[in-house]
Amino acid sequence: MIEKLKKLEAAFNEALKAALNNIDPEKIDEILDNRDSSTFSEAWMKAYQAVEEKTMDEKTEDAVTHIRKEIFISIFKATGSSELPAYISDDFGLVSSYFIRDIENSWVTNLLFTYLNHQIPQGDLMNTEKTMNELIQ
Repeated sequence: MIEKLKKLEAAFNEALKAALNNIDPEKIDEILDNRDSSTFSEAWMKAYQAVEEKTMDEKTEDAVTHIRKEIFISIFKATGSSELPAYISDDFGLVSSYFIRDIENSWVTNLLFTYLNHQIPQGDLMNTEKTMNELIQ
């Protein structure tokens, strides 16, 4: 599972760097507002609630926590925002929960697909017919 997680981390971080390129405080505020919309936040919570009870082994859980901290710190340093890194770190946690368990959820896959297309998810997500495994290969 750790190797699978490392593949996800590498793809996520590479896409995130491009998504954060030339981001300004106005754009951050717009992203945060769009993510706080009921449509986006309800879909996010529904996806989260579907996996929150599922456990993973301690080693994998520790690795996910470590990656989430690194993501938070790097985005905080790049943007000065504390809210945006929290959202993105949470997104990585959500995506990894599905990815390492091989659970398919089209909304979560579209969330990842949006990141992989160098955009920070907000409002409507980009759509793909691929699975998460196909996206990360």
